[in-house]
Amino acid sequence: MKLTGKCKEDFEKWLLCGDGKINFEKYYSDRDGSNDPYTWFMELPKSMQYGVYEDFFDSVDILIEIMPSESKSFYWIINDNQMNSGETDTRPQARLESIKEVNKIYNEK
Repeated sequence: MKLTGKCKEDFEKWLLCGDGKINFEKYYSDRDGSNDPYTWFMELPKSMQYGVYEDFFDSVDILIEIMPSESKSFYWIINDNQMNSGETDTRPQARLESIKEVNKIYNEK
């Protein structure tokens, strides 16, 4: 679930300085001497990364919804737009696909 381009840059700023300031410094600053919050963030379990990504995208008015379907699969929708939606077999797959799509949308803005 890696972000790219402007989306990654803005997320990194938000992670340390924005509304999402979670004070990651106390967790990552002495780990390997790199002081790179994104590298440390990428070591978190995927479900934890997703929650932080969701908060970031909420802060820039991009809403991600993941819901179970009647066929026991999961679907995702971005900003209530059927053009930005999809369906997968599992919730973790839906999280991954929704972040890929949101990254693309953000970088095209």
